[in-house]
Amino acid sequence: MTHWQSALRRTIGVTAALIAGFGAADVCPSATPGEKQLLWGDLHVHTSHSLDAWAFGAIATPQDAYAFARGQPLRLINGDTKTIDRPLDFAAVTDHAETWDQMYLCTDPIYADDAYCSNLRKLHDARESLTIFNDYLLPVVGGTPPASPSVCENDDFNCTAARMGEWRRAQFAANQANEPCEFTALIGYEWTGSPGGLHWHRNVIFKSADVPDQAFDFIRFPEVQMLWRELDANCREADGCEVLTIPHNLNWADGGPIFAVETESADERALRARFERLAEMFQEKGASECLPERRVDLDEDCSFNLVFENAARDRLSGPDESTPREAWARARSTYYRSLLGRGLATSGAGVNPLMLGAIGSTDTHFGTPGRVSESDYDRGISTLFATDETQLGRLDFNPGGLVAVWAEANTRGAVFDALYRREAYATSGPRIGLKFGVGEADFCEHPNASMTVTMGGTLPAATTPRFVIQASRDRARLEKVQIIKGEYLGGATHERVIDVATFPEGRDSVCLTWLDEAHDPAAPAYWYARVIEEPTPRWSKHLCERADLCDEFPDADTKERERAWSSPVWSLPL
Repeated sequence: MTHWQSALRRTIGVTAALIAGFGAADVCPSATPGEKQLLWGDLHVHTSHSLDAWAFGAIATPQDAYAFARGQPLRLINGDTKTIDRPLDFAAVTDHAETWDQMYLCTDPIYADDAYCSNLRKLHDARESLTIFNDYLLPVVGGTPPASPSVCENDDFNCTAARMGEWRRAQFAANQANEPCEFTALIGYEWTGSPGGLHWHRNVIFKSADVPDQAFDFIRFPEVQMLWRELDANCREADGCEVLTIPHNLNWADGGPIFAVETESADERALRARFERLAEMFQEKGASECLPERRVDLDEDCSFNLVFENAARDRLSGPDESTPREAWARARSTYYRSLLGRGLATSGAGVNPLMLGAIGSTDTHFGTPGRVSESDYDRGISTLFATDETQLGRLDFNPGGLVAVWAEANTRGAVFDALYRREAYATSGPRIGLKFGVGEADFCEHPNASMTVTMGGTLPAATTPRFVIQASRDRARLEKVQIIKGEYLGGATHERVIDVATFPEGRDSVCLTWLDEAHDPAAPAYWYARVIEEPTPRWSKHLCERADLCDEFPDADTKERERAWSSPVWSLPL
């Protein structure tokens, strides 16, 4: 959104902004029904109401996080004051629901006089964040089966009431921050399934203020199918409730049953298709786009911001006794592109159970949604008090990404609907403008031309698709435009990366078309666009130059090519 658009909206002062659930485009003065605007957001945000964030030094409340998303400065516990470089249009605070009873009873607002809580607070005062993480969080979310904290075994405390109280506080913060046409605050939380330290997490995002009276967490509902069944029973569209569950950290899912569409029942696949329409494939803990079949074949296609090390898995599950080839294949099976391929392989009768659009977010644990500037990222998720040398010795994490949507208005209803229809895309941080879909051969010659199929959609039967990619730069020029195609043919999924255009001198904007003449309409397929910027300094280069440490940490003195990924277009089997 441009600054003059924001000023115009503030000047007009829409009375309807007081109503939390508006979704129609015609309630916003700057919106035109049928025309979509590009909006930027972050749907993965933790605050001091999450145990791990609190342990690592977060002091921001959900209210603080929403204010930060809108451009207000935030002071961190180490004395730094941070401000987002550009305000967001929408955000969701997604604190861990599994630790709400601990946080409510032990830290705020009750401060219970209990040995469990007292020791937790002493560890926090001593900045023993890793001890809190290992001894207080992992037993709750990483146990098999998961277990409630021991404070909940004390008859003097009502953990059910504590959880529900925290859920009400989360709703209040979002409803208070939501201002239709100006800023969308979506109600949400995180279902933090971490058996054995694996990441089977889902962010649960609601459309309106009509939500269930409790958050269905991993402790009480330790299978994702259980989560879907509870949402199916307690969040019905007829009652004004709609919801999405968005998996993230696919790079740490490490196989397992969490995406086992091959063995799911028809009912389970139907629930998955209803609730699971997006995947977060870029965030602070790494990219989850793809891995090659063999580790030795890693190249620029799949090597961007990979993070393999998972300390929680190593602590809870111990050494992996699999062969390197088995471990690689298992990890690869739950990366984004592999999931798209598994969806093709299990699709039939016009149904694909893994039609996942692409989004990015930060996974900030300091209540700073949208803080993705490489030049401003000098302390990560657990290194708020780290020295420059310590931070430069840990180069794998990154500032995180953003989610963009093409929505008719900046309202809860319009933003959620764009997410639901997968007219959304991911970036690694930059605000690269991107449209992807199917259009006519002369599409780029007509400024008002419309696409027949937009990203997230499905091709008509027996179509030879001509894809359109429109992209515009953010702060760096565009270097390359690609289309990634996956096709299930002959009993196997085949992946192909097509270089649609390369610009040695860079480009500010592009409009390109590409005809897939080889497409077999009988074979299920997907296509998505990837737009890559010219190289720019990585956060580590900024930090080592400021600290005069680049000679000591040469691996930190690097540049990278930031990027955007569209949601796919699919072809379903005939």
